[in-house]
Amino acid sequence: MFNIFDIREERGYPAQERKTIGSDCYTLVWVRFGSCAFEFRGKPAVCRKNELLLIPAGVPAAEVRGQGGIRESLTVRFSPSSAETNRQLPLLARSDPLHWATHMPELLLDKLLLLTGQWTERDRYFSVMCSALLTELIVTVSREIDEGGRAPSAIRHIERMKRYIEDHYRNKVTKHELGACIGVSPNYAASLFRSVTGMTISEYVHLKRAKTADYMLRHSQLTVQEIAGHLGYSDPSYFNRVFKRVIGRLPSELTAERTGRD
Repeated sequence: MFNIFDIREERGYPAQERKTIGSDCYTLVWVRFGSCAFEFRGKPAVCRKNELLLIPAGVPAAEVRGQGGIRESLTVRFSPSSAETNRQLPLLARSDPLHWATHMPELLLDKLLLLTGQWTERDRYFSVMCSALLTELIVTVSREIDEGGRAPSAIRHIERMKRYIEDHYRNKVTKHELGACIGVSPNYAASLFRSVTGMTISEYVHLKRAKTADYMLRHSQLTVQEIAGHLGYSDPSYFNRVFKRVIGRLPSELTAERTGRD
């Protein structure tokens, strides 16, 4: 459904400059850390952590670098492959940029990282896979926008459940525990968690574990088996499969890089 022209990651403190964003295609920006400053038709806009910015084709825009401090962002430049894509996805028919603060940042970031990994590795059929992943991302955002803002009580419940997972993710976390955490039935807790975050409780726990493992593999001297055990995986081969699915690389690749640096 999409022709993708470029996907890039940017980290650090960009030099002071005003960089024009080409208006010949759509530009999607996701901020992982810090903030990015933009101008649209002379009006300023700041995109912060876990916020998405979609700039339609034909909209004059520029990124004002050096004003937002240290940041980390992902940018995708693309065009719909046909007019039918625009009809099926009204989000693409907008004439003004979309600045969206999602309630499911982990899900969207996961999809963006998978997309970036496919684009970077360029295995067979990577362009088809990238188009499919971008379509899934745009559909996910469109559904969230169509549903409108969530009730404040639902968001408070989600934040409490996330905090519980943050404290207990090394152990098995169940819907019964999360239901008790927010004072609702286990099935309602599981349903609410998935509807707001776009992920099951189990998927979210594995995501949290994999991200922690990624950091530990890069910055500690622990072995893969030691890290797996620390994060609650008694079977290292299962840990390898989960890590590969979430991060896109095998743990052994990161330990090899760490050894090379040492």
